[in-house]
Amino acid sequence: MSTSLRLFFALWPDDASRRALAAEAENLAPRCGGYPLPAENLHITLAFLGSVDASRLTPLLELTQTWPALESVWTLDRLGHFPQPRIVWAGGAAAPALSALYEALWSRLSSHGFKPPHRAFTPHVSLVRQATRPASRSSLATSIQWRFDHLALVASARGESGSRYRTLARSRAPQAHDFD
Repeated sequence: MSTSLRLFFALWPDDASRRALAAEAENLAPRCGGYPLPAENLHITLAFLGSVDASRLTPLLELTQTWPALESVWTLDRLGHFPQPRIVWAGGAAAPALSALYEALWSRLSSHGFKPPHRAFTPHVSLVRQATRPASRSSLATSIQWRFDHLALVASARGESGSRYRTLARSRAPQAHDFD
């Protein structure tokens, strides 16, 4: 009997961005009627694959581990609300590097039989779930400069206390340059 994993590709925030986003989520949750996502779960989903048969995992691990090193910044400066599935999120204009990464990833995933979503890419970080109303403001109090340096293949498992994420593979980190 074959097993399946619930998979997605994500970018994880650097520590400073994670702290700032977690603080924003804590402040917003009481005002939006939902609950803040745990700091360790804050991420940008680049490609949600859903339930994937374990037999398809090896090529996805290889794709991730051989991905070129990343090094870019995304500025988050606004708040938004998806009425369904009741999410308050932080986002900003898509940085060219972020959009290029999204397109390149889906191009590679297509060669493995995965279909990109039909909707436009809206880069965002979910902050509050089960939000009964949007944030009372449309921008973050202070913009956040999120530095991203690796792509991650992540397995998600639902539990009583919410989703738990486990990184299965990650791309290479940028190499320090020798300036001698």
